[in-house]
Amino acid sequence: MIAAIDAGNYKTMYYDGHEFKQFPSMIGEYRERNIRQQHGQSDFEWEYEGQRGFAGTLAQFESECAESQKGETKAHPDARLRILLALHQFSKQTENKIVVGQPISTHTPDEKMAIKKMMQGRHELTVNGNRRLIVIQQCEVAAEGVTAGLLIPGGGTVRIIDIGSGTVNFGTLIDRRFSDKGSFTLGAGMESNRNVHPSAFGRQIALRALAAGWKAGDAVYLCGGGAEELLQHLLPYFPAVKLMPGDPSSANARAFFLIARKLYV
Repeated sequence: MIAAIDAGNYKTMYYDGHEFKQFPSMIGEYRERNIRQQHGQSDFEWEYEGQRGFAGTLAQFESECAESQKGETKAHPDARLRILLALHQFSKQTENKIVVGQPISTHTPDEKMAIKKMMQGRHELTVNGNRRLIVIQQCEVAAEGVTAGLLIPGGGTVRIIDIGSGTVNFGTLIDRRFSDKGSFTLGAGMESNRNVHPSAFGRQIALRALAAGWKAGDAVYLCGGGAEELLQHLLPYFPAVKLMPGDPSSANARAFFLIARKLYV
């Protein structure tokens, strides 16, 4: 099975070229329950490598220490579990070839290799009593945000702002080639500062981009979970800013699948 997995801090999205599937990225501790209530379609009770816990909607409602690990890297156990949960629930095959994401600031050879080593190989995961063997034959790591620019047709300079819950990625493509000079990451997202008004966060994002050399007249596209909420707050700084075509929140997964199809088919 070939799949793209955007293991975000707010939600994890799976795309196999046919349909999008997703679940909340929250992970929490296990505990015995006297009352077993169905909280959603993403109630996950998991067991992996001797550990046990709740995930998805079950963690949201029933774990006392539920959280989603944020930061500028996905080379950590939480991201691994999100990816494996997606494959367990949504992939029909045992063997899989996947493309996952990493923030631009840590899209380095060492960090990418750490993710590949973490994911490639055999994994045994039990979810809600269903034990599955998951084999990841290949794992490639794409840069979040900037890769979504591949969804924009044509050439020239294209700017992408990927607004997530834990980070904001700023990406630049010039004639469909990634520009490292114009791409970077803000290590804060929609959930990092809970008391900051969207207008203030939009201003911070815009000023960071302008300070990095972006121009007010640039073609700027927004994607990620915070795209729609912050659009109006970025318009004063980038009058041509618009939402990524299609569902902005699925842009990374769609772009990752473009890469997966070229690599693995």
